[in-house]
Amino acid sequence: MNGRWLNVRALTAFWIIGLCNNYAYVIMLSAAEDILSEQEHLNITNTEKGCEETLTSRHCTTISTGAVLLADILPTLVVKMTFPLFMQRIPFGIRHLFVCVLQATSYLMVAFSVSIPMSLVGVIFASLGSGLGEITYLSLTPFFGRNAIAAWSSGTGGAGVIGALSYAGLTEPKLANLSPKAALLVMLVVPAIFASALCHFLDVHVRK
Repeated sequence: MNGRWLNVRALTAFWIIGLCNNYAYVIMLSAAEDILSEQEHLNITNTEKGCEETLTSRHCTTISTGAVLLADILPTLVVKMTFPLFMQRIPFGIRHLFVCVLQATSYLMVAFSVSIPMSLVGVIFASLGSGLGEITYLSLTPFFGRNAIAAWSSGTGGAGVIGALSYAGLTEPKLANLSPKAALLVMLVVPAIFASALCHFLDVHVRK
């Protein structure tokens, strides 16, 4: 019975870790248009303006949302290609802490951004955290049974659904009715959960 509980605990941990690791990545994709339009003073989810009854002009930004998508994809690709060559020299706890800090920093930078470059740097931080987290936590799966990677994969898939729905729900005028800035600040609860998930569920301590 105890062994079964430990297995459930490990699978739950990997599901949560997979969810949290990809959450910021998904949020930046979901908020791509808002990230740019905030800087152009054309926030499409502005709770004071609400929805426009008629469209008389097209809202454009100086940089396309493709820039946000590239900032969210390329850094994680670079991390996955290079970090496995030397990451073993960095203690696991330090890597875990670094991933959580990168995610929290990304939310704060994008939320309080005063320019498009600053917003893109915030997106890059989210991407770096996701990439580093993936190669870090997947390396643990062989120690927790064959179903650990399945739980991880399920969690990352859940991040796509839960992340997109949570951002949409928080910024939707008929639901939470928050501004993109407030929504991103609410998301800071995710890195906090992420930071404690390993120690509470997998008994992995920072000193390791």
